[in-house]
Amino acid sequence: MKTSRAAIRYAKALVLESVEKNSLEQTFNDMDSVLNTFKENSELSQLIESRVIKNSIKSNSLLLVFKEMSTLTKSLIRVLDQNNRINLFEIIAYKFIELYKQHKGIQSATVTSAVPLNKEMEDQILDTISKLTSKKTTLLNKVDSSLIGGFVLRLGDIEYNASFKNKLKNIKQEFNKNTNLSIS
Repeated sequence: MKTSRAAIRYAKALVLESVEKNSLEQTFNDMDSVLNTFKENSELSQLIESRVIKNSIKSNSLLLVFKEMSTLTKSLIRVLDQNNRINLFEIIAYKFIELYKQHKGIQSATVTSAVPLNKEMEDQILDTISKLTSKKTTLLNKVDSSLIGGFVLRLGDIEYNASFKNKLKNIKQEFNKNTNLSIS
């Protein structure tokens, strides 16, 4: 997902306004719903990103699609329309959720493993991460069978690779470094 400084500024302003109006949780639910709606409907993304369709049509469409949202979310749509920034709505929702998590002290971690993790394994990973960082953590499990075994844990900009695929690659590099022969 591309990002822009303008989207970050709008998201920050939305967080501040939500905190001021004591509606941070409601706005979070709205933005989460916005992201899910965009994810499930590629046509909506195409509509918003179109350079042919007028902004007034885009904003009216968004107001209809998100008619159950809070007045703050609807106001955001109107402001984006007035400022010719309606195409940033999805990105703003994404950035808002990131800022919300920072505000609440919640971090996201991604575990990629060869097989899906069971509940007990997820709980162990979350417990270990929480002890190391003293922050509440949400966990996303991705499955990549090419890892053969083990896992790759990504937390922010830190990555811990304990996959068999990585270990085999390291062994191959060591072997190639120590011999004049290379293995393909």
